[in-house]
Formats: sequence, structure tokens, C-alpha cells
Amino acid sequence: MSQRLDETTILVPVNASDPGAPSGALVELLSPHAVVVLGYYPVPDQSSSDQLRSQFGEKCETEIAEIAERFAREGASAESVLVFTKDRTKTIDRIAAKYDADAVLTTQAVEETLDRILVPMRGDETLESILEFVEQLLGKSDATATLFNVITAEDDASQGELIVRGACDRLEEHGVAPERVDWKQTHGESASSAIIAAAKSYDLLVVGETKPSLRERLLGTVTDNVIDESPRPVLIVRKNS
Repeated sequence: MSQRLDETTILVPVNASDPGAPSGALVELLSPHAVVVLGYYPVPDQSSSDQLRSQFGEKCETEIAEIAERFAREGASAESVLVFTKDRTKTIDRIAAKYDADAVLTTQAVEETLDRILVPMRGDETLESILEFVEQLLGKSDATATLFNVITAEDDASQGELIVRGACDRLEEHGVAPERVDWKQTHGESASSAIIAAAKSYDLLVVGETKPSLRERLLGTVTDNVIDESPRPVLIVRKNS
């Protein structure tokens, strides 16, 4: 389907060798947006992509298309793409760029609800992209968001509070009801450890990347750790070009 100009595009990677079905909560949250379902089929080093595609391609194409159709039935502009790949991360990078995706969902299991969103924030260049994305997400769902700042030894607590308070004010100015967004600040020796601990009380994290490649993710090693160790799924907001 063609994308409407006002839509946010979200890339949803799915392991095509064992795709399963998207949770109802994920379909509900993402269906107001444009969704690209990327079926990636892992190809072992000793195997041929062409050979695996000839064996499993038709079946996988059908299964990935059915997942996209699930989103489409709920109103999403949805399409699917299947890639047999030896490098999952590189493939996600490439497809995200091809479709100009605003965000990419990580592959952690989605629970029955996606109502509570944690948004870690720091004073960097990703702030604008994150706020624009969160505004779109909240504007087309009933979810709530907590804007979260971690103060480590080298951080300025007042600056961190200014960032999250200002972000709340902006979202409210753009029509998000005050009761649906709040902010929280905490001290921690490690920002990533504090974020991972806080994530346990939420359903989904929204973070942003600082560089075009998902290999060089936002906030340096902090966000690498958050993405790798988060107990909840993560939406990685891609930097505006």
C-alpha cells in the first residue's frame, strides 16, 4: 500500500524461519501508522542464500505477507519484504534506509499490553526526533509515556530535569493530555543499568540513534546496553536526515 504523507513508518523485523504471529497489543499500537514487516531468514555461513530461498522462499513470503495483512486489516498502510541474509543487522539497516523508516522495533517478545512507554532522554541531537515520534505514537493510541533522565556522577541534574520537563511541556502543547505524560529523574552509577531496571515497570521503550547505522546506536555504549539487555521491546527512532 502507498504511504500517506502524515504517516510515521515503523519497521518490524521478524525471523522468517520461525515468524509466529504479532501480538494483538503490537497490532493495535502500530496499526495507525505505516508498517513494513521485514522477514529476515538467517543464512548460515556454510549455506547458500539462493538454495534456502528455493526451498523456503514461497512459504516464508506467504507467512510474512500474512503478518503484514494483520496490520493492514486494522488500518495500517502495511507491506512486507523477505530477505535471506547472513547479516541480520546490516539487512535491517539497509531496509530501514530503503523505506525511510522513522523507527525500528527490536525483537524482544511483546507482552499482552503496550500501554506504558518509557522514554530515556539525554541532551543530545536525538531529542527532536524522539519527541516527534513519541508525539505521533501517543497521538494515535491510548498509551502513556514517562520521560526518563538518569543522573550519573558527571551529569548536571538541573540540566536533565530541564530536558524532561521541557519535553513534557512540548508534548502537552502539541495536544497530548497532561495525564498521559509525566517525567522521572533518578540517580545511578550507570545510566544503562538504571534504564534497564526502570524498564521492568513498563511495556515498551523508545530510544533514538545518533548515527545512520543501527550498528552505531544512540547514546554510545549506554544505548547499546539498553537495546541488548532490555527486558522489554525497544523502538529505536532513526535520526532525521
